[in-house]
Amino acid sequence: MVYIDAFLPWDRDMAKRARHTGKGFIRRRIMGNRPLEWTVLEEEIQFRFHMLPEGWMKKTEKLCGRLLEAVAEAAGGNQIWMAPELRNILGKTKAGAVFSSLPVPEPALMRLLWKQQGFFPYMTIIMPDFGKEDFYEEIEAEAELVREFLEGDYDGLNGLLLVSRALEGGLQISLEEEVPYYSHIYQDTGLPVICAGSPAVAGSRGSICIDMRPGYRIAFRRLPENTIYLDMTSEAEKERLLCAKRKDISYVSALNILDTYVRKRYNTNRYQESDDNQPYK
Repeated sequence: MVYIDAFLPWDRDMAKRARHTGKGFIRRRIMGNRPLEWTVLEEEIQFRFHMLPEGWMKKTEKLCGRLLEAVAEAAGGNQIWMAPELRNILGKTKAGAVFSSLPVPEPALMRLLWKQQGFFPYMTIIMPDFGKEDFYEEIEAEAELVREFLEGDYDGLNGLLLVSRALEGGLQISLEEEVPYYSHIYQDTGLPVICAGSPAVAGSRGSICIDMRPGYRIAFRRLPENTIYLDMTSEAEKERLLCAKRKDISYVSALNILDTYVRKRYNTNRYQESDDNQPYK
């Protein structure tokens, strides 16, 4: 299950609806200058919406401070999402810059975003930098993330390449003898898991590259043709680079997907009342 805390600006229509529900909890939340909160539960995701009071939106610095407190109170390890309107406001302040982008999602959410793209037989994953000094500690940390991300969905893959900070340049090694999980994949499918310092041009048909590393300098010349580039870091610089240098590649931002996904759930449920969409206590 993926848990998302979604923060939204004041919505007068939603507030008007809340005042007529007869639910004292909602009215106290509004009158008490606290976010209006409710949950939406789906098969794989639970959304907890936080609609900020109208008074919070009047001064940017106060909004930033209150949001920091609200996020700290709400998060508890959950994925945090900010509406684009809030990100635009907060991104103009030094303290609020932390809210202007999306942190790399948790493995369960990255998995959902990946599965939405459809099946691709060749997969490249740009692994995060775990900061381990020892090579084997780094690849073991990577393997744990890959295990949580794939959850056994490696059947049908013809290629699995991990671009690791632990290797440099064009070096490549097979990891099934080094990591038990990769050995398990090899025994199940005959697919060797390759660790490399940069992407490989091979596998040009049906390729997806999943970027999990903030600040990664894309080796754009080495990406296979017509690759789907799913950027979990949602960094604008990466999109600009690929649009300028590799027009054959389809750039997909995790943040844009999540914006659409959360907004759709919010708009669908904003006027509905059911047992699954009740104020969050």
